[in-house]
Amino acid sequence: MINSLKNKLLTLQRSIAIKAVLLSCSAVTLIACIELDGSSSDNSEVENKADIQLKESKNQSELMQFLTASFTQKVSNTAYDDSYLEAIAVESEVNNSDTGEASDTEFSGTNTQVSGVDEGDIWKYDGENFFVLKPANWDYNSHLESDCPSIEPFAGVSIDITTPCTSQPNLVTSAQIHIVSNAKENLSNIDLDNMNPTEMYLSDDSLVVLGNKTQHQNNWLRSDNWQDGQSHMAIIDIHSKTEPEIKFSLAMDGYVVQSRRIGNELFLISRYSPQISGLDYYPETDAEVRANKRLISELAISDLLPKLTINDQQFNLVADNDCLIPQVSDPSMGSASLTMITKINIDSAEFSSRCMAGDVHGIYMSPNNLYTFNTSYWDFSDNTTESLHWNEGNTHLHKFELGSFDYQGSALVEGQLASNNPRLRLGELSDGSIALVTSKKASNNNWRLTQHQLTILNNQDDELNIIATLPNDEQPKAIGKINEQIYSVRFMQDRAYIVTFQKVDPLYVIDLSNPLQPIIAGELEIPGYSDYLHPIGNDLLLGVGKDAIVGESGTSWFQGVKVSLFDVADIEQPAELGNIIIGKRGSSTPLSYDPLSFTGIQQDGKYRFAFPIKVNNGPAQGDYWRDPESQKYQWSNSGLYLFEVKDKLLTQSGALVTKSVESDNSDGYHNINSNRGLIQGDDVYHLSDRDLYKADWDHPEQMSEKF
Repeated sequence: MINSLKNKLLTLQRSIAIKAVLLSCSAVTLIACIELDGSSSDNSEVENKADIQLKESKNQSELMQFLTASFTQKVSNTAYDDSYLEAIAVESEVNNSDTGEASDTEFSGTNTQVSGVDEGDIWKYDGENFFVLKPANWDYNSHLESDCPSIEPFAGVSIDITTPCTSQPNLVTSAQIHIVSNAKENLSNIDLDNMNPTEMYLSDDSLVVLGNKTQHQNNWLRSDNWQDGQSHMAIIDIHSKTEPEIKFSLAMDGYVVQSRRIGNELFLISRYSPQISGLDYYPETDAEVRANKRLISELAISDLLPKLTINDQQFNLVADNDCLIPQVSDPSMGSASLTMITKINIDSAEFSSRCMAGDVHGIYMSPNNLYTFNTSYWDFSDNTTESLHWNEGNTHLHKFELGSFDYQGSALVEGQLASNNPRLRLGELSDGSIALVTSKKASNNNWRLTQHQLTILNNQDDELNIIATLPNDEQPKAIGKINEQIYSVRFMQDRAYIVTFQKVDPLYVIDLSNPLQPIIAGELEIPGYSDYLHPIGNDLLLGVGKDAIVGESGTSWFQGVKVSLFDVADIEQPAELGNIIIGKRGSSTPLSYDPLSFTGIQQDGKYRFAFPIKVNNGPAQGDYWRDPESQKYQWSNSGLYLFEVKDKLLTQSGALVTKSVESDNSDGYHNINSNRGLIQGDDVYHLSDRDLYKADWDHPEQMSEKF
């Protein structure tokens, strides 16, 4: 009896897992009818354009069919390979930038990937005043068991929980925006009672705040967690810093995945799936399928598309004829997931939108174009769901022109944009081509992504086509040595910088001046690795990562945080001009995964920059393993560390230390992920735990009290 129940449960879990994958994967993922050859390096095996191009839906019924196809067929009919659960478990382990040249501004500001394309952050600065986002304070009472009565943590949103539980979210204090001058004068607080804010933008005398209705529940791998999603936005008039006023309050169906700002226009890329009351999202029987079909037949297409509410007035976010769907012929294939591309005027709240069937994992945006990307892990050999099988991952890329949201084409690129910052693996070249660096498993490796490819695409005949790859027949040299993974990528003008690592750090400089013939122009090997690269002008490059030492066992052991300065003026002979190592093994920086942690500015013939570091420089911590170089050390302090480059010389200028083992009597287990820095003249500011500190650049140890 018990074994029978276990078998039924396992079958149900497998069915639900497959349906969850089908619902959460991009619709264009579901139609990649390809057979992969792990040895291919020219992308010929995945270049089936008909399977990834999008089209306008012919009519409302075609769009309706596509959005509801998953709910009108039994999940148990879907074929699958019994090894898919194991495969998922294994895989889960797995600018044109602001170049640092002289800026028109007098302060360092938000670190962006592309000059002129602003990114949201937890604080903003106008030259005199700081706007600091202070999140809501939640008490989850995780140690108490309760009946979890209905609660209303956000205005107008009721959450009914009827079963006993042990975790009850309780809103203790609402989120706020704290406005304070650089003279340390508190000007005002803006309460955000109905939001769970995540980021802000500053545009002239307007402050834009973005947040999700239930941020703590966001989980992109489970469709049932985002079906009832809603994103909130407030546009605040800050002409008066002491009496700010909310001009527009917006609520948009779906979750914002990423956002950008150009001038007074905000671009939101969001994910939406309709919630249909009474629908069985995982039908297992014919009766459940029939019930779903009856329910769907009573719906209009407008019931399945998202809405936007502005100051209590509701609008359709997108018209049904503005939705793109994949070019497929099988009516059984579809996806309930939509990607919404929305442009909102910050001054007037006027908006326009475009939608694309399928989801999106990230974006790259230039001043003229938007590229959305996601990773596909599922292929079909005959354009139907009957032959579903697992693959190692490919990248789906879609291009839109920003002014009108005109669709420019799509491409399927072999490999994944696998890294902490996948968007940094893309860059638009001066001729308008888009370049990206992907990785896949080598034939001699069973899990690590160690085979790398640079791909360049351009618009030809109204399609996004691959025009070059590297390596290729004429340039067969691999990017990285055997078993080396990519740790960082950065595009600058018509170059790409790529860092791979296993035991030493090879820095590759790739010449992209001829997009049809990319070449590896130069290479440099040094100890350690850089997982963040930042250009300074045309000739210098910063690398931030870890030092590394190879022990007698042959294992390479990461050490302290390493800052390197490279001379890349001679593209064929890159050279390290110097490096600084902060702390011992165990030290870390959030810059390894969050570029917003970095701030820098060119001023008076020198380049100053700063980022937070958690320094482990205390006594040895426990016993080392195999090699003495594997010894870890105890935490000693955390703060904003300052650096300067002048006359091609890298120096450290001290630190604004906000936590230390001496002053806090702490063991170092604190979060510096939200720490930020800003430089204005000789003043340097540090945001730590949402508190502000100020110091003189030349005397950072004389830091002010928090304000």
